Amino acid sequence: MTVQATDDVFLAHSRAVFGLAYRMLGTVADAEDVVSETYLRWQRADAAGESVADPRAYLFTVASRLSIDVLRSARRQRVDYVGTWLPEPLVTDWDDPADIVGTRDTLSLGLLMLLEQLTPVERAVFVLREGFDYPHDDIAQLLETSAANVRQHYRRARQRLSAADEPRFVADRQLQDTLLRRFVTASLSGDVQPLADLLAADAVLYADGGGKAQAIRRPAHGSLRIARFFRGLVRQAPPDIRVDLVRANTDPALLVRTTDEVIGVYALDVDAVTGLIRAVHAIRNPEKLSRLSA
Repeated sequence: MTVQATDDVFLAHSRAVFGLAYRMLGTVADAEDVVSETYLRWQRADAAGESVADPRAYLFTVASRLSIDVLRSARRQRVDYVGTWLPEPLVTDWDDPADIVGTRDTLSLGLLMLLEQLTPVERAVFVLREGFDYPHDDIAQLLETSAANVRQHYRRARQRLSAADEPRFVADRQLQDTLLRRFVTASLSGDVQPLADLLAADAVLYADGGGKAQAIRRPAHGSLRIARFFRGLVRQAPPDIRVDLVRANTDPALLVRTTDEVIGVYALDVDAVTGLIRAVHAIRNPEKLSRLSA
């Protein structure tokens, strides 16, 4: 059975296409550009009166290849990036149960940051397999390669992520809720130890200022060091500061804003086993926060 390449069919899959492109590229603007170009190619198929046997496969094929091309061109820019590069956060209200472009398994900021270590093709294979449950044979067709090559790329991707400390089991919603509120209270108290007690001894703080906002340029390790960092942030905060509890890529997070703009998103990676924060991802680059400010 074939399907006519109409706008309605595209819209039914557009959210998944964005989810694929965002996981590949880590920025909303680039992902939206991929979706737009995918739509243009879909329109050309419609104008030509073409029918598509599997619309999702067709759209994912186009989006995957476009994302690989964009990622290859972006590699040089990220090599020259000032400080730590973090993905642009997808922020939702704390109580919003809506699923944003798929499940957390390949959406968390921590994992997206780790995916930067993969080659563009390895990343495409990993995202299609883990994020969208595509079999190896289908991925091979999408990327115009052999199933054997896909298996090799997937194996290499898994090995690299394992060596880089792949994220552990995710804590449940109630634990995340409790820990985030305790984190806010401890941060505002001005005392280091109550905040350090919420962090794993080997916790890591990653901060992305992009050379445009004040941020540490290298990851900070250790609960006490991170606690002191947040105490310093609170002491330097402007008088019109406001903190909202949100979710960034489904992780519990703090959205920090002034009257005029968002100045930071701080996402917490909570370990389900220990119940402690194992990583904090601080996005302060104004280019990655401009959509939230708007």
